[in-house]
Amino acid sequence: MRRSLRFAAALLALGLAVGPARADFIKNYAQWQVLGPDGQAAYAMGMFDVMTVFIDNDKFIAARAMGRRACGVALQLKGNMLVQAINRFYADHPNSRNVTPFIAFNSYLERGACSPFINEARKEMGLPLMKAAPQPEAQQE
Repeated sequence: MRRSLRFAAALLALGLAVGPARADFIKNYAQWQVLGPDGQAAYAMGMFDVMTVFIDNDKFIAARAMGRRACGVALQLKGNMLVQAINRFYADHPNSRNVTPFIAFNSYLERGACSPFINEARKEMGLPLMKAAPQPEAQQE
């Protein structure tokens, strides 16, 4: 319970400090590092939670959400695990440190560890399987 309260307080403080919530308000690796471990965990879990929301009229988004949910349950994903995946992306792709943590998240979780779960949901819904994404190039600022 105390941990949940600390997490909620950290998330609220983070939200108040940066203004309106958007998936890209942290623009690059340098800004990601400034968050520190607790802020990174809150940010990463926030991204994951938002990305598990179903949209009834879009089968592709619904399949991604269902696949991510199944992935989270099966892998028992926690904030620190998501942070590790994002940090691993930045370590593996030093030329991509100017991309958002959202891109890092998608590259290593959605297109990596969670892709079998997303593809299973797509298969069950009669959708084509998701293809592996190409490695991101460093974006121009």
